Amino acid sequence: MNRSTLPTPEVDYTLVFQGTPTPLLILSPQLRILGVNDAYLRVTLARREDILGRMTFEAFPENSDTSSANGLANVQASLNKVRERKVTDVMAVQRYDVRNPATGEFEPRYWCPVNTPVLDASGELRYIIHRVEDVTALYQSRDSGVSAENLSIELQLANQRLRETNEALEQERDMREQFVLTLSHDLRTPLAAARMAAQLLLRKLQTSLAATSLLGRLVANLDRADQMIQNLLDANRLRAGKPLPLKIEACELRTTVQQVLDELATLHGDRFVLEGCKVVRGYWCCRELSRLVENLCTNGVKHGAAEGRVRVVLSREGREVCLVVHSEGEPIPPDELARLFEPFHRAQQTFNRRGWGLGLTLVKGIAQAHGGRVEVHSSAEAGTMFRVYLPVDARR
Repeated sequence: MNRSTLPTPEVDYTLVFQGTPTPLLILSPQLRILGVNDAYLRVTLARREDILGRMTFEAFPENSDTSSANGLANVQASLNKVRERKVTDVMAVQRYDVRNPATGEFEPRYWCPVNTPVLDASGELRYIIHRVEDVTALYQSRDSGVSAENLSIELQLANQRLRETNEALEQERDMREQFVLTLSHDLRTPLAAARMAAQLLLRKLQTSLAATSLLGRLVANLDRADQMIQNLLDANRLRAGKPLPLKIEACELRTTVQQVLDELATLHGDRFVLEGCKVVRGYWCCRELSRLVENLCTNGVKHGAAEGRVRVVLSREGREVCLVVHSEGEPIPPDELARLFEPFHRAQQTFNRRGWGLGLTLVKGIAQAHGGRVEVHSSAEAGTMFRVYLPVDARR
């Protein structure tokens, strides 16, 4: 039997979650507790009904011990970091006290927490998984021959090494970002000079068809190189958690989209169709929305059906404008959807491997910089559809 025809076994994910030996919490993006497994209840000495639906750690009262309060504050800071940056944060050992329901007394617990984001297909944060390794037994051990004081010293040293490693990684990231910025700036300077020289020659040699053609190609390739560098700069900015700079002004979106489609038609032919509202006015950055449309439409041409049409539809939905780019062809594999908007990510299956994998990252960054969002739906029957929602007035 072909492996692909084997029936997919049903999995009871609730049973798996509850049976996982690692203590786990599932949190909402607002840090409300949505799920707790049995292992977590065992190490916290808490009851499920006292935890579910509460904001993080409301169910665990702090006592007057400073180290306990600091531990809870550190965990909260880590969760905020994960929520903002959408990256996993591995924490050092933390202490906080929990109340034993049997005795009513507080008991110290020592945990190594790890907070991990769970993103949906459009890259938006859906959940945060908070898991811990309980190392309390190390402190309470009397059989290992190591005193609690020595264990405490060892853990403090381990925490210090972890902090130093994190600081080194932060410095390396800052140096890498600075390198990209410097290199990009140095590359754009000679490109700008070369473009200016080519444009001057183009004006002087208009009588020569061959020279005009060659210089036109030279200018076009210089512009393309400059745009690639700008894409790299913007992707670097987005990876650092910084928004893209926008010049918000009055903009008529249909005109902006039509101009982009006309330019793309010179490269790809008559493959683009613009439908929907005839006039769509608002306040956006026209330059960045042009780049957003160009990336989505180019993506549709590259990865859609050969010679297939790419449809762009504009509509007004309340205080939002919706821009849809639809292409037919092979669907995006489900396991690729979650990573589709990651920088430098290129799908392994349906999508070809040309390019840097920055286009959709920039699409999402541009939409978010306007206060909007991007959704993607893909199936064999309906093709692939990107929906970009933008507020009518991005100045707010």
